[in-house]
Amino acid sequence: MHGHNWKLEVEVTATALNQHGMGMDFKTMKTATRELAKTLDHRYLNDIPPFDEINPTAENIARFFYQRLSSTLNTDTAKVSGVTVWETDRACVKYSEETPTP
Repeated sequence: MHGHNWKLEVEVTATALNQHGMGMDFKTMKTATRELAKTLDHRYLNDIPPFDEINPTAENIARFFYQRLSSTLNTDTAKVSGVTVWETDRACVKYSEETPTP
């Protein structure tokens, strides 16, 4: 058994800005991301749903954060558009449910 020190990068796409000129406040994004990360921190991931049924790969962890953060952060004018999980400074994976453009 071993641990990882992953970094998470959360991207939000906005179609309009609020009265302060923001699509979504970084503090709101950071708070939601940190709260979700706490549920996994210093835990054996294979014991935590959904990773008790799927392999806790960086890809699956990125999808987990994308889907959970989307359900709490998305609004009519701003939504989570991607989550990148960095295993090292040079190795990462990005998950998005956006359709890639050719």
